[in-house]
Amino acid sequence: MRLPIIIAVVIFISCGQNSSKRTETSSKDESTKPAIETIKALPREKDRPITYMAPDEEPVNEMLKVKYGTEWHVLNDKEATWMKDAFDYFIVPKRKDNPNYPYITKGDFNGDDKADIAALVKNNKKGSYQIAIILGKENILFWQEDILEDAAISTLAKSDIEGMEREKPKKVKLKGDGIIIDYFERGSFVIYWDKTSFKRIQTGD
Repeated sequence: MRLPIIIAVVIFISCGQNSSKRTETSSKDESTKPAIETIKALPREKDRPITYMAPDEEPVNEMLKVKYGTEWHVLNDKEATWMKDAFDYFIVPKRKDNPNYPYITKGDFNGDDKADIAALVKNNKKGSYQIAIILGKENILFWQEDILEDAAISTLAKSDIEGMEREKPKKVKLKGDGIIIDYFERGSFVIYWDKTSFKRIQTGD
């Protein structure tokens, strides 16, 4: 009786050692395998949080609200369609000097020696984009042409400028500051006051 028991014990111990070796080998193999990277998709534009608010965004929105209710609001980083490289290269450096960039700019746009504001705004119902030119604090005009969600606006100091108007070369002596509408690496134009109304001149292709 003792012999079968001894043989059974030897076989059990032997199997246990082999199992232990297999486990150790398996663990070593697993540790040498490269970790599988988890790739997370970037959040969609509409899901991105608003991470930045321009200093004058809220005051301008209030001006728009007084006259138009909730129809218009200033565009923001969440809604704009900036590619990351373009945003980092074009927007971030200029925002350090002008924290309202690229959606709001200030100047005397109609040459009456009073402070005005221009803002890139979005229509909440139609989803369209325009430039709201706020003369003083009450008179709001809209520039409706060639405005897209990846435009940047800034102020051009009163000066003489050259460009194209209706496919013809033209020189303009600004009577007030101009509003530059810039589509980076694609073109630009300037909105300027011409005694009685705002006009545009193409300044870049």
